[in-house]
Amino acid sequence: MIILKNLQNRRKVPLIAGVILFLISVCFIFPIEYRRNSFLEEFVYTYSSLALALFLMMFGLMGRYFFKGILFLVLSSIVGAVFFYVAYPLVPYAAFIAVWLGIPSGIIAALIFMVLNFYILNRQTRFKLLKQIAAYLIILLIVSVLFGYGGDWFF
Repeated sequence: MIILKNLQNRRKVPLIAGVILFLISVCFIFPIEYRRNSFLEEFVYTYSSLALALFLMMFGLMGRYFFKGILFLVLSSIVGAVFFYVAYPLVPYAAFIAVWLGIPSGIIAALIFMVLNFYILNRQTRFKLLKQIAAYLIILLIVSVLFGYGGDWFF
């Protein structure tokens, strides 16, 4: 019983550190970099601190399933890239589009799916895997459409 409490306390530290690093990144690092740079690609410290905060929060929330979560993120980014490569087969720069849009959409779809799976789908017992696959594909489709056509909807 004492060992389980120690494990719970050890998971709280990375979770709290991830939340604090996320807040520092959004509230302090991003505004400083926004004043200096005009392109999104130049926000190196913002992106690196957000990625570190994400990994810390994932470790704090997932615990021993952290590496499975990382594997799911990597596989989802590959699936997202393949999805965009298949969606734009006749475009001359299909590989560039697949990498530029597919990898971020796959990562965001995986993060949304992990939250949805934890709160809703994990408690169901009947046709659990089929519901999980369908939910992931629907989320990936919605995120991919938003990434693919999101910028053009403003004009």
